Amino acid sequence: MTTQTPAAPIALLVTLMVASQVAITIFLPSLPAIAADLGTSQALAQMTVSAYLGTFAIAQLVVGPLSDAIGRRTPLIAGLILFTLGGLACAAAPNIGFLIGARVVQAVGGCTCIVISRAIVRDTTDGAAATRAMAYLGMSLAVAPMVAPLIGGQLEAHFGWQANFLATALLGAGALIATWWSLAETLPPGARKFSRPAALMVTYARLSRMTRFMGYSLTTSAIGTAFQAFIAGTPVAFILVMGVPPELFGFFILTGPAGYIIGNFISGRMARQISRTRMIWIGSVLTVTGTGMMVALALTGHDTPFTLLLPVFIYSWGSGFIVPNSLAGALTAVEPAAAGSAAALGGFFQMGAGFLGTILIASLIQTSFLQLGLVMFGCSVLSWLFFVALVRPESRPA
Repeated sequence: MTTQTPAAPIALLVTLMVASQVAITIFLPSLPAIAADLGTSQALAQMTVSAYLGTFAIAQLVVGPLSDAIGRRTPLIAGLILFTLGGLACAAAPNIGFLIGARVVQAVGGCTCIVISRAIVRDTTDGAAATRAMAYLGMSLAVAPMVAPLIGGQLEAHFGWQANFLATALLGAGALIATWWSLAETLPPGARKFSRPAALMVTYARLSRMTRFMGYSLTTSAIGTAFQAFIAGTPVAFILVMGVPPELFGFFILTGPAGYIIGNFISGRMARQISRTRMIWIGSVLTVTGTGMMVALALTGHDTPFTLLLPVFIYSWGSGFIVPNSLAGALTAVEPAAAGSAAALGGFFQMGAGFLGTILIASLIQTSFLQLGLVMFGCSVLSWLFFVALVRPESRPA
């Protein structure tokens, strides 16, 4: 490994991470307008979220090994071209089928941004420098989805839904130019390795039989299903059912990302005092409590954008305990040589579960927050059960 100061590429790497995440959430306030303008149902409009997540889940199983074989720069540039063209195609979509197809193209590029950004950090830094770089990238993953709907709501209100996708294309084009001019290849030919697809499948199959790895991965995935259901379902629940203006939508979901960031921060600060499994247990109590409150408010007719702020925060706070500890637990449950494959497979489970969550909420007719609350509550309980059944029995007392 060649070590270099991460200050030079870190701003670019953060931009790449932000672009990928912004593309998921910036257009959420526009989902009702997209359905109306393209003459389609809300369920099909929500499929634009599902298509991105599902493609992302599959693509990362390919992008990682590909960049290990041919280097980082070429696939990253190709991915940014796809991301930019996908955004332009989304903005020009004449119908919902075309829009969903364009989102698939955009997702391949977005996946490339995240996977290769992390790989570049591993190539160019180690020790404390790597930790700092990963912290910057991790924070961008949390902040970008929080800020994007705020911007998207304003773009929707003043310029229409197409402006959101043009914004992602502009972001992708800027990142492409910066990558072309400022990023050299970080993986020299001598360090590259080619993994045969059959060998990768054998590795993935072996990992899927490891109880603790699967326990941690499924715990994270179930929580991810709830979160992505929230992402896909809140535009309908808040804008169409509760009458929140699109330009204000982003403000009402701020408590979600804010709670997640706070949970992450506390989890990191308390890592030496509280065990990983205890952190996940506390997080599970919080997520079940928060989503249970959502269901109770909906059943009693008190589900309003204001009354839901607290339970959404509690759920997200718990997720901030669960996700980082489960991700770390999954990687420590396997031998170091399989860490890369474990990360890819774990990411596949997480994004794939998010895809299922958006499909599930899109299939329901939302007349209140109840349907979304029940999905999130069920996923939170399922996450807790995965943890108790597959992880806790093999853990030391925490």
